Amino acid sequence: MPRPEEVEVVKAMKAAKTGPEIFASWAMQRPGYVPGEGGDPTLDFWSDNKVEMLHTFAQNQLAQLLDRGILDPKTRYLLLVGLYMMTNHWDGVLPQACNAKAAGATDEEIMEVAFCVCYSVGKAKMQESGECLGEVFANPMFQSITALKK
Repeated sequence: MPRPEEVEVVKAMKAAKTGPEIFASWAMQRPGYVPGEGGDPTLDFWSDNKVEMLHTFAQNQLAQLLDRGILDPKTRYLLLVGLYMMTNHWDGVLPQACNAKAAGATDEEIMEVAFCVCYSVGKAKMQESGECLGEVFANPMFQSITALKK
């Protein structure tokens, strides 16, 4: 169930059918934001040419995130800022940082997310993943799992 502050947003997202309606429902998360001002040309392309791309790859997932109500908005958007940074989706960082700030995140918290991202990707992943998988494969519980017979 969505958090009380997001009930109307979820309702609008579920009702949105056109690109402008989708963008307007997203804007409800950020007071003062006006869709279309400094929009994302990539998203505008799909809005104008094949709106089901927005539904399939953005709208449905976002509506589900809000509808489940598990993470509070500030935490959710700080997490998304970090995920967008991790995947080099630089165009997505600005809107998610704005959403985080609108949800109560401070500039210091946003910078701390960036610090965590830099900490994570600055380390050599091969060593850690090898050590981790070595422990997983050596774990008696993991070893006791047998494949399902077909």
